[in-house]
Amino acid sequence: MHRTFLILLFLVTPITGLRSQTVSVIAVSPDKHFRLLRQQGESSNRGEARKVLSLCNKEGKLFYQWTSGLGTTTVFWSPDGRFVAINDMPGEKGDLLRIFALDPATPSVTPLRDPDGKKLRQEVETRHGSFLSKVDAVTLRASEWKEGRLWCLLTGTFSPKRQAAVHIPFHNLWVFKMDGKNMPILQEEWTLTDPWEKSYRDSDR
Repeated sequence: MHRTFLILLFLVTPITGLRSQTVSVIAVSPDKHFRLLRQQGESSNRGEARKVLSLCNKEGKLFYQWTSGLGTTTVFWSPDGRFVAINDMPGEKGDLLRIFALDPATPSVTPLRDPDGKKLRQEVETRHGSFLSKVDAVTLRASEWKEGRLWCLLTGTFSPKRQAAVHIPFHNLWVFKMDGKNMPILQEEWTLTDPWEKSYRDSDR
């Protein structure tokens, strides 16, 4: 498992394909072929500062770029260097997870999964919802690579439809199997429990 936190190196030279300004190196792949970079983006309409994140090779060639609200929190390179999972804050309606396939030989970067909070909630409701309850909120983030698969933490709350003010937390582990340049396959799901965490009502907060 290769887990990278925000240890920043600052480059003062321009990166090919990026605007000429200071660029932060967020993470480098284990084989040194790829880098995740961050630079300041344009402010939103409400004046919020945003970041531009870029996946490049070691020569600085740009392969993929996107705008993020806060920037990456953690980066997980697969041990074989063929994939990278990125938790991108604040996510899209709770969905933080981005996954890319990496090919240093070509070289190329292929996006396999983008954050989609609406789709994530629908998937959770399909797997666990019922006519008696609905999902209030859900968050998905990568946790680690283990045995060639990506383990992710799924958390959230649901409410009984007849008690909308009651919110019951849930915690699950989702295990994704990589399938080349195809969308990752959700292979396993584990339910976690927290004996100290209890349901709550809106009036309690």
